[in-house]
Amino acid sequence: MNERPARLGGTVEDYCSKCKLLLDHAIQAIAGETISTVVCKTCMTTHAYRQGRSGRKKPSKPSLFDQILAKRPPTRVAAMPTTKKSSDGGEGE
Repeated sequence: MNERPARLGGTVEDYCSKCKLLLDHAIQAIAGETISTVVCKTCMTTHAYRQGRSGRKKPSKPSLFDQILAKRPPTRVAAMPTTKKSSDGGEGE
């Protein structure tokens, strides 16, 4: 498949940080052969071209609850008591 070179005013798909979606954007600035700035066609926000990737990813850190559980040894869970039903199926007398 032959891809056309990017040009000013052209359309590309990129992640919009305001809309939080992958949407069509108009190319606003090009540096050499690479796209540098785009404008969202939905909300008209200008931002750097992200090549379809969302914003910065925060390194995932385990929650405090998970950290505490990791330090405790596993405990044995007692079985729940079961109730026996009467075999005659009747009520009282």
